[in-house]
Amino acid sequence: MRTGEQGGAALARLTANEKECLRRRLLPQTAKEMATDLGISPHAVEKRLKMARAKLGVSSSLAAARLLAGAEQGQSLVPHIPDLPADATQSQSSDVAVSFASVKARRSLPRGLTMIAVICLLALIGQDAPPLPAPPAPTSSSATNENLQNIPTRKVGMDEAANFIRGGFRSKDIDGSGYLDPRETSSMEPRNADRDNSLSPAPPASAPDPAAERKWMAKLDTNRDGRVSEEEYVAYMMPWILWQGVPANWMPTP
Repeated sequence: MRTGEQGGAALARLTANEKECLRRRLLPQTAKEMATDLGISPHAVEKRLKMARAKLGVSSSLAAARLLAGAEQGQSLVPHIPDLPADATQSQSSDVAVSFASVKARRSLPRGLTMIAVICLLALIGQDAPPLPAPPAPTSSSATNENLQNIPTRKVGMDEAANFIRGGFRSKDIDGSGYLDPRETSSMEPRNADRDNSLSPAPPASAPDPAAERKWMAKLDTNRDGRVSEEEYVAYMMPWILWQGVPANWMPTP
């Protein structure tokens, strides 16, 4: 059996519940956070993640989540809705398996599309996708790259995704320095019920949020120089935007 067929068969064996937990792991969420959202015990979450790791033959839940995300990124025409009925989910899994196994056979695909798919998969594997803070609602002229759960989205390529992400960076760079300082990165953490419950309670809106600053600088400041460049921000956000899409009515700034 070829490697692609083995990977497709492994993905097809994942249950809807296991896929849901893997997607949440990529956000990233902890087992405790998943349990709270899903109304189950942390032990049940860990069991689902353990089964998913065993089926995909990997040692970490994050690696399993990236494999699933990579496969689903390549299947943008397949509905990606966690709440599909069981029979629909099984059909989706079968579609993923068939497509995964037949990639090599599609010799008619333009070479450029194949390269884009490979680059997207490498980006997903190499980066953690971010959680979703809650900025102002996006518009055609000033959209940001967060809070996309409740609005129509569309898939884009890497160039358009980067354009969209840079708009989010500029909206956070309040002082126009070309970098995000710790306080500017803390704006990515909600100060409402969506706040990471592992952090201390949110301070008032106008006050500094040291806990959020530490969290987001640890995620974004990859070279540890105490500030976040546009390049670092784009690299961190890119896998999620390629997976999630951008607002359907968003248009690049001329």
